[in-house]
Order: sequence, then C-alpha cells, then structure tokens
Amino acid sequence: MEWNKENGDRRKEPRYEICIEAEVITPGASITAAAKNISGGGMEIQLPKAINPYTSLTITLQLHEKFVFQGIVVWALGDYINKQWIYRTGIKTDTISFKGGKAVTTQEKRELVLSILPRIRAMGVSETLIATKAA
Repeated sequence: MEWNKENGDRRKEPRYEICIEAEVITPGASITAAAKNISGGGMEIQLPKAINPYTSLTITLQLHEKFVFQGIVVWALGDYINKQWIYRTGIKTDTISFKGGKAVTTQEKRELVLSILPRIRAMGVSETLIATKAA
C-alpha cells in the first residue's frame, strides 16, 4: 500500500512497501529483522523480539553498499502468527549514513530513500523471512 491522505493516513512522508533483510542493533542486542516499508521519515520493521518505544537503534540495509539508519522506536505491536510472536515496530529515522555521506534533513532523507528504493525492491526477500529466522 502506498501513502494516501484520503484514507486518513497522518504520516508526513509517503511510505513504500518493501521486504528486505535488515540488521538491527540496540543497546543490548543485534537482531535480524525484515524492513517492511520505508520513507524519508522512517520505516517499519518486523522482528522476532520486542523492542520498547523510545529505544535508540541502528538499522543496516546491505544493498550495493551499506545504508545505516539511526533512529528511535516510536511504536511497537506484537502479532501472534503461525504459533509465534512477530513484533511490528515503527522507527523514526534521524540520519541515514552511506559511503558517500549522510542524509540529515527531511529533504535529503526523502531523496536518498527514493534513489535507493528500486534497488531495495529488486533485492526483496520472501515474506517468510521472519518466520524462518525466528524458528
């Protein structure tokens, strides 16, 4: 689903559906996750473990180069699917670092996400990523 103000979505940035493996680093753990949607303002990830709101974290997407998203958890929801818990987690992105520099402003982050979106989608993984990693 793409962003749509008519359906009551209050986000400032459009979200783009993706499904790619991400490495999440929190103060206490390193977790493999699936990035499910992305925008210049943040992303939704799914994890086999819960991360509390207000937790600072780093998310790495490995494309042709590493893209490192620094941010904070703004919401988290647990879903019990196929006899296991999957935790959907909303991240507000503060910065995105990459080999050529860093995107800090809303405009820079938006432009960077739009420029890498085709590569992210081309590398998309199975919807069963989390179930496989959690098992």
